[in-house]
Amino acid sequence: MNSVRSNSSILSNDVRQRGQSVRADGAWYRAWRAWLRPAVLIFLIWTAVGLFLSLPDTLRGFQWDHFIAKIIDSWAWALLTPALLLIDRRVMPKDQNILRLSLFFLLLSVPFSLVHTYLSGLLLLPVPNVWWNPLTNGEFAVYYFLGGWQTYCAAVGIFQSFRYYNRYLTGQLELGRLEKNLLEWRLNALRLHLEPHFLFNTLNAISSEVGTNPVLARNMIGDLAALLRRSLDCKDRLEIPLAQELTLLEHYISIQRFRFGDRIQIELDIEPEALTAMVPSMLLQPLVENAIRHGLEGRLSGGAIDILARRIAGQLQIRVLDDGVGLPANWRKETSAGLGIRVTCERLAALYPDLGEQALMIQPRRGGGTEVAICVPLSEE
Repeated sequence: MNSVRSNSSILSNDVRQRGQSVRADGAWYRAWRAWLRPAVLIFLIWTAVGLFLSLPDTLRGFQWDHFIAKIIDSWAWALLTPALLLIDRRVMPKDQNILRLSLFFLLLSVPFSLVHTYLSGLLLLPVPNVWWNPLTNGEFAVYYFLGGWQTYCAAVGIFQSFRYYNRYLTGQLELGRLEKNLLEWRLNALRLHLEPHFLFNTLNAISSEVGTNPVLARNMIGDLAALLRRSLDCKDRLEIPLAQELTLLEHYISIQRFRFGDRIQIELDIEPEALTAMVPSMLLQPLVENAIRHGLEGRLSGGAIDILARRIAGQLQIRVLDDGVGLPANWRKETSAGLGIRVTCERLAALYPDLGEQALMIQPRRGGGTEVAICVPLSEE
């Protein structure tokens, strides 16, 4: 029994020690992320600056005392950079006026240049060959001060340039995000125009059948409910696969088949590869509804509607053809009062602005009727 307790105690101590080791490693990593890594980066950057500044003297003949002086001068700025960055971080979020900021940093240039001159002199004291040390040779104090002042102005200018560039990039990203949200809100608003319009027309059709054919009315209500349910499933998506769009359309076609029976024939000719292409949701329903209401409904003989979809040259091309009464004389898409066509044009223009008039074209069909052609960029989910 004692042996078991002893082993358990040893095991728990081992686990505790491992946990402490893991926490220590985590604390070291956090310290590295918090200040060691930035400090190393600042040191390396200023070392590179020192090497660059010593390059002209090196080309004329290497003199190690001049080389060391340039490097130490840069290291002095490396020691001052954290204070400069801290002041910049504290001041910039509170004051965005560029004139006040310029005046503030200009006033700071004097104490920073003085501190740099004194700090450089201290670091250069162990190097006796550097006879131009500002602490041992007062004639060079002004030289160091002016050189430090110029370096300070250059460093502050570079810091602020990076800050304003970063702010510009952030602003561009935020602007793009806002534009995307605005586009989504606009498209959702346009779709909200479509759905009540479609629902009103469908309910009118159902109400006309309630008294004479209640069984037909119930079947139409069932298809309407299924259509609305599937429409709600994709209400937050700007685009859906063509296969899903055809499923939505099938419920609408079922309602129209209940109403018109054999008077109207609707045929689908869809290329299998096109089923995965993305299209705006509720795209086809208003076009088929227009073909029925304005092209075929008034004819005793009814008619036919053909829906074709093909992938051609990196685009998805959809055509809705009917053999109805055709377009009125002098009809123009731009002056059409139909809600379905107008909203569809606006949705396509918002989603695919580069396509222009090519996105939706409506023209008389050869042999009678109307042809609606839609062209959207080919993309898959």
